[in-house]
Parts: sequence; C-alpha cells; structure tokens
Amino acid sequence: MKKKAIQYVFATALSLAFVAVVLSMLDGKQTGSGPQRAIDNEPIPASSAEQMNLSRRVGQPRKSFSPDLLIRLEDLPAGEFRNDVGKLPDDLREEVLKMLAEDRCLLSDIDSLRVDRGGALYYVCSFIPRDGAPMEEAALSKESGLLGFSAAQGALVSVSTPIRLHSRPGSDNILFLDFDGHVVENTRWNNSRGVDRWDCLPYDKDGDSTTFNALELAFITQIWERVSEDFAPFEVDVTTEQPVEWTPTTGHALITPGLDANGTNCPHASAGGVAYVNVFGKTSYSYDSGNAYSPAWCKDYHEANAAEVISHELGHNFSLKHDKWSDGAVTNGYYGGHVNGGIKWGPIMGTGYGDDVSQWSKGEYLHAFESDQDDLLQVSTRAGYRPDDAGDANGSAALLGVAADGAVSHGGVIEETDDPDVYVFSTGAGDITIQAKTYRASTRTWGGNLDLLLELYNSSGDLIASSNDPLEMDASISQYVPAGEYFLHVKPTGAGNPLVDPPTGYTSYASLGQYWLTGLVSADADGDGLPNQWELQYFGSYTNALPSGDLDGDGADNLTEFIAGTVPNDAGSVFKATAYSANHTSGTPFTIDWNTMPGRLYTVSRSSSLQYDPFAPFPDAVDLPYTRNSYTDSVSHAEARIFYRVEVKTAE
Repeated sequence: MKKKAIQYVFATALSLAFVAVVLSMLDGKQTGSGPQRAIDNEPIPASSAEQMNLSRRVGQPRKSFSPDLLIRLEDLPAGEFRNDVGKLPDDLREEVLKMLAEDRCLLSDIDSLRVDRGGALYYVCSFIPRDGAPMEEAALSKESGLLGFSAAQGALVSVSTPIRLHSRPGSDNILFLDFDGHVVENTRWNNSRGVDRWDCLPYDKDGDSTTFNALELAFITQIWERVSEDFAPFEVDVTTEQPVEWTPTTGHALITPGLDANGTNCPHASAGGVAYVNVFGKTSYSYDSGNAYSPAWCKDYHEANAAEVISHELGHNFSLKHDKWSDGAVTNGYYGGHVNGGIKWGPIMGTGYGDDVSQWSKGEYLHAFESDQDDLLQVSTRAGYRPDDAGDANGSAALLGVAADGAVSHGGVIEETDDPDVYVFSTGAGDITIQAKTYRASTRTWGGNLDLLLELYNSSGDLIASSNDPLEMDASISQYVPAGEYFLHVKPTGAGNPLVDPPTGYTSYASLGQYWLTGLVSADADGDGLPNQWELQYFGSYTNALPSGDLDGDGADNLTEFIAGTVPNDAGSVFKATAYSANHTSGTPFTIDWNTMPGRLYTVSRSSSLQYDPFAPFPDAVDLPYTRNSYTDSVSHAEARIFYRVEVKTAE
C-alpha cells in the first residue's frame, strides 16, 4: 500500500522559516540613500486601496489585487519594510514599487518582504502548518532502505575531502550543494550588510565539525538524492563537489548553521533559507563575480527537511515565488499540502515538510492563492530540459534493456508531462512481468516526484495491459502474452483530485523524475540461441537472424558474434588478439592483449602442441571480466613453441 503508517513527532514551539530575496531587476545599480518621495502618479482611489489589503498576515482574510493599480509608499503597511523602501534612492524606490504593482505573485507575499540597501527584496517567512501545529521531523524509519543508515558503519571522513556525488556529470548547469563549510566574502550578502566575511561551519550532527561520520554521510547522500530527484527533469548537475570554475549557471546552496564559527549571525540565522530570486544565468550570479547574488543559504536540518529547503531556495534562484493558500477567510503564505486519505502532497515552493510527495506546481490545488506561476516553465527556460531517454510513440521506441536470460533492467527519466518514454521488446509465449520503480528515500518521507502509469501494447497497437495504483507511485504488469513484439509505455500520471473539497492527490503536471524498470520476459522466442533483443537490435525482428548466418562476411557466424559481443553487420567488428609481445625462449614474459565487450568473461589457456597437448587454462586467467583485456605469462617454458588461446563467453 502506498500510504504507510509513519509516526511523526511534533515539537511544542518549532517554527521553520524561509527567507528568500527578490532581485529588483536593477542588476548593477549602486546602493545609497536619498530623499523619500512617492511615485509621481495618479493616486489610487481610497476604495481601491482598501481592496488591496496589503497587510496580508497569515490567518487574516486576503483579497486579490488588480495588477492595473499603482502603489505608493504610503499604501504599504507600516513597518520595517516600508521604512526600508523609503530610505532607498528615488530611482530604486520607484522600481521596487513598480515591481510590486506589476507582479501580483510577488505582491501577494508582501507580509514576508524586506528590502536591502541596493533595492533587492527578500522574504522573511515563518512556516506554520495549516492545522496550527508546529512540525518536527519524523523519526528515522525502522525499515532498511537504499542507504541503510547506521551511525556505527564506516570510517570518519575529513570535511576537507567530502563525498563527491553527481546527478548529471558534464552539464554546463551546476547546482552545488555545499556541506563542508565556506568562507563567504565579497558577495552582495557581505556588501549589503557590512560584514566582511562569514566563516561558515560544515554540516554537523555529532558535534565534531572536522569530520563527517557515517550517519552524516548518509544524511548528505540522501539530501543529494532528494534534491537530484527534484531537478531530474532539467539539464542540471546536482553535485556535492565544488566546481573548478564558477559561472553564471553555477548555483551554490550553502548548508550551514545560522551562526558562523565566530558566532556571527549568517543571513539565515532566524530562518530556514535565504536566496535571491531570478538570478540564475546572470553574470552577477557567478560566485566569484564580486558582489555576487550567491550563495543560497540553507539551514542544516536533517535529510528530508534540508532537501526541501535546498530545492525551495534554489527554486527562488530560478525566479520561483511562493505557493500560497486562501479560502477567503484564512490565508497561509506557504501551502503545506493535503492528504485526506490519499498520498500526502505539497508544493516545493510552498513547504514540503512532512509531505510524502513534494513537486513543482502551478497552483493546481484547492484554494490556491496567487500561485499560478508555472514552475516548470521558469526553470526550463533558464536551464532547459535534459535530453529525452526514449521516443514517445511506437515508431520511435527505444530498445528495452533485456539481458540474454530475459532479465529486464533499464533506467530512465520522465522529463516532460506530455512526453512518455516508449520501449520495444520481443518475447516468446508465456508470462511476462515488468515492474516500474520510482525514487523512494530510505527514511522519513518518500522523496520521489514521479507517479507512473504503465501500458503494454502489442505490435498491432492494441492495449493489452496497464497499471496505475492510486495509492502507489510505482506500477507493475504481469501478463500472459503470445510470442511477438511489444511496446511498453512509461507515462507520468496524477492521483486523486486536488481541486475538489476536500482535495486529494495531485495532477500529472509535475509528475516527473527517475524510474527503474525490472522484470522478466522470454529471452529467446524462436529458440535459435540468439536473444530476442539482440536480433531486434541488429536485424529488426526477433525471427530474422539465423545462428549460422554471416551477414557481414567476416567469417564469424551470428551465434559467434553474439557470444563475442561483436556487431554482426560490421565486418570490422571481430574478436581477436590486438597485440602480443616477446618470445618465451628469450626469457622475457609473454603478453597478449585482446578486445573486450561488456557482459563477457574471458579465459586464457596454453598448449605446447595443437595435436598432442590439450589447452590448459592459467589458474589466474579464468573468467576474467571485460575490464581486463591483457594477460602476461611470466613463466619460462622449455618447449620449442607455445600456443595461447583466449576464449570468450557471456556472463549470464
């Protein structure tokens, strides 16, 4: 069942907070002070000003604001924010007020806004769950997961050599999760606050900030897994390794306590996270650019909550604003999600604390308030989607990964809602089973974003089986099928209906992320010794190749080509010795090299006579893996000649 009985622990006075900073679109303007003056525009009628209801505090009624109205300084609620806006130079103040008037999503977050001396707006928002109960993190799950958390396992690792993890190595867009501490200086954070530097501490859960123990490494790994899942659809590399070069497309999430090593408050000292908005890709986003809009500050919570904060704050870097909730009588600046008998769901840009599934959103939930910003569009516009894994129709299907014994093993990513992945495979008559697994964290909340629908079609295009459990994100098909060619469609789907009262589940909008296909099909439908997928790959059908055929005329028949792992329609692809050296009679060791292929094992044998002396394998050269393509016989032999043989077989 999808909904597991997870015990959550609540503290009596915990309020998790976010802080996010909104770039004022004045990238490069100087800070300073100047005389206060209201924007020189026609004043807003009193009745309209009342409707604006700019003081939108959590728990108070909230009314929508027309983007056609203009805002004056005096229209802002009295307090620190209005005072700081009033201290800005005239041009910066006008730009800030204009931005508030033009962006209703931003304006609806006004209770949380502050402004720095350079005209950059930032949020200071405390998260309070909708039911009014402050939330503590859930206890560790008793079930063993992928990571198998245990404080006793493994050795200590110095913070100077942290674990190096990458979700998409080589991408030009990097999201660096910084767990080992950092000296922050010469950034906008420093310049706007008059702080020369922060000596930020590493992620630390055992009181020793010089090392990471096994449990801390497990936390770091799971945080990285969860954030990687959130950004899996996009062309980004989520990594724990500091980049060699900082660029305008290098994000920097600094996971650190609120106080630095000298006891100085960091910008997020009283909040969960701090981040500028809409800076990804700008020259000034590069961390070493001087006066940089980086890093994004993230409080050092445990794995699930830390991951939610990091994705949320990096989302702000990509221009995303908050997902809110209002029923007309009560308003919450962070939508905490819903469950109502189904899957507990919440938006990343609200708060996903305690939600089994947290996803990007465009306000597709009941009572969404000024939350229709399209998160996927904003991130993909700046970073792009990652390349598609497979075609989206039978005619462009990718070959399903099936081993010679019929075992299915294939990984992929659903990048876009309307782009399913389609795979083709052949099987003999009999039962087939295919499971589609999505990412599931080993402790606390689930952490995955993708809910799957599996569909199985025959070669005529008829749907013969499907799977979509409303209480489970995974899917599986077990079906008896005749021998033939089949197409497996892996599709994103939603669950429940988040727009009814009470809301349940989520739409398919952001049901995106990683999946793994496993299972078993008949490996050789026509019984000719050649696996279905191999024949399908090279001959277009599982019945088109004869074991004794030699399509490329290289002297090796199709069965030999399959066993060797060579290409049956390429005469240049042959299994052979690629080099050998020395003569054994000279006393120099004899070395032989050969070409290898994945999934194959190799054995090296010797004989002194092809007629009278059977080949005997070297004891240390039996079933060598494909990563070993050379063997040296260092023994001196008395025979006049020695023959060497390299044999290959499939690993299954």
